[in-house]
Amino acid sequence: MGSIAGAVGSQILSAVIAAVLTGIGGLVRWFVIRRLPARRTWRFSDASQLSVALDTGYIDTGRYQRPVAGLGQVRALSLLIPSLTHAYRDLDLEKVRLSAHVPGHEMEHDLLVLGGPKNNEVARRLLTAMGESLPFRLGGGEITWEGTAYQGEVADGVVTRDCGYVVRASHPLNPSRRVVLLGGWSTYGTVAAARWLTDKGADRSLTADVAVLVEASVLRDGHVSTPNVLRQASLNM
Repeated sequence: MGSIAGAVGSQILSAVIAAVLTGIGGLVRWFVIRRLPARRTWRFSDASQLSVALDTGYIDTGRYQRPVAGLGQVRALSLLIPSLTHAYRDLDLEKVRLSAHVPGHEMEHDLLVLGGPKNNEVARRLLTAMGESLPFRLGGGEITWEGTAYQGEVADGVVTRDCGYVVRASHPLNPSRRVVLLGGWSTYGTVAAARWLTDKGADRSLTADVAVLVEASVLRDGHVSTPNVLRQASLNM
């Protein structure tokens, strides 16, 4: 009986060890396949002080001006959230705010900013602070990269191709923090930038501080196709 009990005990112990090793192996694979690439995409040390700022538009209800975010920013955010949740367990989605409502102290937090300076005050302040360190300028209905102007294409009043930009860099107002800015020639450009970042942002060939200009076709239903890179530059912040 003693030998039988010992054999059974040995089998149970082996099964437990195998289960533990399988669990550890699964955890390691998840960490290598999901978490590490997602963290390379964002480069935030954690998400405890991450705020998300969407552009701010207004709808006149007849009684008051109701602040709203653009469709492109909402669609872009839906693409980005899975990557963020893979990277950071301490992500607080209650810190997703319209740019007009970002508290002053959060301007020095880690920031994810969606939308350009026209309707996003946070984007305007950050892009102004980065100044000459960026290879592109926004204005006049164009994205001008080192002297070459880029803009979207329109046919029959519908955007058929759009340009978007990605900036991933040290925070210009607080060097201990970081910022990621996504914008475009129109709202679809922001979606194109988000698609590129989630697909290619973890590439080991990219420097931590980088600016990228992408373009993508826009279908009749508003779907933004896989973006292509037009320009790319490392940043010295």
